[in-house]
Amino acid sequence: MTPLFSALLDALDRRMHLSGPTKKAANKVFPANWSFLLGEVAMISFAVLVLTGIFLTLFFRPAVDPVVYTGANEFFADVELPAAFESVVRLSTDVPGGLLMRRIHRAASHLFIASMILHMLRILLTGAFRKPREVNYYVGVGLLTMVLGEGFLGYSLPYDSLAGTGIRVMYSIILSIPFVGENVAFWIFGGEFPGEAIIPRFYALHVFVLPLLLAALIGAHVFILVRQKHTQMPRPDVDGHSYVVGKPLWPGQAAESTTLVLWIGGLLALSATIIPWSDVELLGPYLPGEVGNNAQPDWFLFWTDGLLRAIPAFELNILGTTINSLFVAGALIPGVLFGLLFAYPTLERKVYGLKGEWHVLTNPLDIPLRAAMVMGTFSFVLLASANATNDIISRMVGIPIEDLVFVFRLLMVFAPPLLAFGVYRYARRRLDAVGTDVAQTEEEAESRFQYVGMGDPEPLE
Repeated sequence: MTPLFSALLDALDRRMHLSGPTKKAANKVFPANWSFLLGEVAMISFAVLVLTGIFLTLFFRPAVDPVVYTGANEFFADVELPAAFESVVRLSTDVPGGLLMRRIHRAASHLFIASMILHMLRILLTGAFRKPREVNYYVGVGLLTMVLGEGFLGYSLPYDSLAGTGIRVMYSIILSIPFVGENVAFWIFGGEFPGEAIIPRFYALHVFVLPLLLAALIGAHVFILVRQKHTQMPRPDVDGHSYVVGKPLWPGQAAESTTLVLWIGGLLALSATIIPWSDVELLGPYLPGEVGNNAQPDWFLFWTDGLLRAIPAFELNILGTTINSLFVAGALIPGVLFGLLFAYPTLERKVYGLKGEWHVLTNPLDIPLRAAMVMGTFSFVLLASANATNDIISRMVGIPIEDLVFVFRLLMVFAPPLLAFGVYRYARRRLDAVGTDVAQTEEEAESRFQYVGMGDPEPLE
């Protein structure tokens, strides 16, 4: 630090008295493991999304009324287009830097969602949801749910053929909800699909409502994390129940986070330069009544599309209402999966009679129920996602799509429970081989390690 800068900080501290709380914050310890950076990747991506999103809102028109494009794009010159699609074409072709901002925004959205999913997977696998962190886990599940919704709204706004198909499918799923479907669809769409109200409403949700909610929940998530401190990986020589071992915020973690920001910024800019993210010319505007070959949603919603393709069409009349395949595939099964995600911490605590607080992470193979649940659920989602590409696979390998759908139906029904059972039996035998069971307290789990030292620990409060 230069003498001038040091003198400026001293002068500021004499007036603001910031050195005490700043020193405490600077000494906060961050665990030294790469998987703990997934949350930071998500927050950096969110910041990029906000900054690029502000730029995009200056030029986007949230409407579907027809307008004639008069810009420099020769493919759409003098063509009548929906206003939203026309503004995206104009933004990409006629606004300096517009295409670069769109592509960075799109790439950051993919990175944001991917890092959120991987972050949640780490929390699930390692048991970071255990007491006293249940509330922060539920906040995380809420964040993941809203992020998937925000992603759907984002790719719907350009009103290209992919967006229109996705919106139409969502409208049909909402209509299929027993008893309340028609009213909910009317509240969201303002009338029958496609209508003129849906893009302005999606726009308000995408750029105002959900970003504010996401920012509030991210703030709450970080606040709880700071109050409760980090979990950490088990170490044979460290009493992790009482100490956190890792790098201090200043300078170690600050330097690592700064490097992460630079890497993410560079990779997003590079991907925006060489990958044609969001090339609307390949898709064209949405024309009601037409469904093209580019009907797959973005990757993070493949599993919902795969479910819709896998469930055979049916209708049942129960208690005066209709239950059909759209409701089961598009609302019931996703609801059950998110309900299981929400309820799992309570389920694990009840099944194993867990007691006390847990600050050290656990190997999922030490918890047979957790290993089976993650393997069964994750394999089901992956198979459903693969089924969303059955038309592409059919063209590539020459197998009729009907045969592929039948194979995926069998796999989705039988493979996940068999895999879950196999992993459960393996984890159970692994515990039996050493003559032990699932530890009910963290002290019991840690007694299986040998304490010989504690380098640079921070006592837990």
